[in-house]
Amino acid sequence: MHLPKLWVDTHAIYQNSMAVVEACRRVGLAVFGVTKGVGALPAVARAMLAGGVAGIGDSRVVNLLRLRKSGIGAPLMLLRSPTMGEISSTVTTADIVLCSAFPTMQALARAAIRHGRETQVIPMVEMGDRREGLMPEQLEELAIATDKLPGIRIRGLGTNLACFAGALPTPTGIISLESLAQGLGAGPTAQLMLSAGNSSALGIIYKGQWPKLALAAHLRVGESILLGWDVITKEALPGTSPDAFRLDAEVIEVAKKPSLPDGATGCNAFDEHCQLIDRGTHWRAVVALGRQELGSGTIRPTEPGIEVIGMTSDHTILAIDNAQRRIDTGTQLQFRLDYGGLLAAMTSPYVGKIIRE
Repeated sequence: MHLPKLWVDTHAIYQNSMAVVEACRRVGLAVFGVTKGVGALPAVARAMLAGGVAGIGDSRVVNLLRLRKSGIGAPLMLLRSPTMGEISSTVTTADIVLCSAFPTMQALARAAIRHGRETQVIPMVEMGDRREGLMPEQLEELAIATDKLPGIRIRGLGTNLACFAGALPTPTGIISLESLAQGLGAGPTAQLMLSAGNSSALGIIYKGQWPKLALAAHLRVGESILLGWDVITKEALPGTSPDAFRLDAEVIEVAKKPSLPDGATGCNAFDEHCQLIDRGTHWRAVVALGRQELGSGTIRPTEPGIEVIGMTSDHTILAIDNAQRRIDTGTQLQFRLDYGGLLAAMTSPYVGKIIRE
């Protein structure tokens, strides 16, 4: 089978991990490497750990289980509240659980007691992004209630930003999170930690704005390690490489065609109204790659002079008028992916994965 191929360079991931870990270390932060963008590929987790991350986080219990079975013994963090059907496997697999619902914490406590374990829980606090998290005014009630749950131990507080509504992390918000954690009354302050944000918080560090904190804290970093960029600005982070992932796909048609459609138009197959540029009659290439491989993600050709015009389920259309080499049917082209494209390609059965260790 001649599938598109996703090349995974674990040495680049190792180097990116070292760069991010060192930047965080300078301001007193640890890093949990996040593997959900690569389907918890053990080779990627090992590269992150070799680069200095304190543990691995993933949003799916099955992914954490895959990492454990691969021999990874580092601390594992579940980033999404487990469903009720995942409670038992969560307490036997995850070391730390980010959780935003009290009924889930009760279920975790019961399961932990059954398994003779103590589950570490970091309640998530809603601080503006409007995804998951308890409202700050609910924390006092939480502290009282969880004090009666012997199977779990509240380790601090966490928050998530820049994922749903795009709310950006700020130094003031981080200080507020610490103040909320200190008010929990969940044991000695030395035992508390802050899960202070994700890759989006790195910008504060690189700008020299990270506040001095009294509590131990970490960031959950996936995209910035995997793709080597600031997730807000898409600019390269110091010391990182954008070359950890490359996607190869084959050209299946080359032709000279008008750039605009004939006649009246409506929505395309994805209910979108396309705003096409009038390029006149020009050279196009069609690549055997589409939404089935990339979901809602985007790709960028690595070669200058080639531009992505659009994508359907199974085809990607390119403008190749300014290509610096001859493009023919059968030519292999290489692309960089954004996070959405990487996430989809890693989980697609239509994309082959080649790991360089």
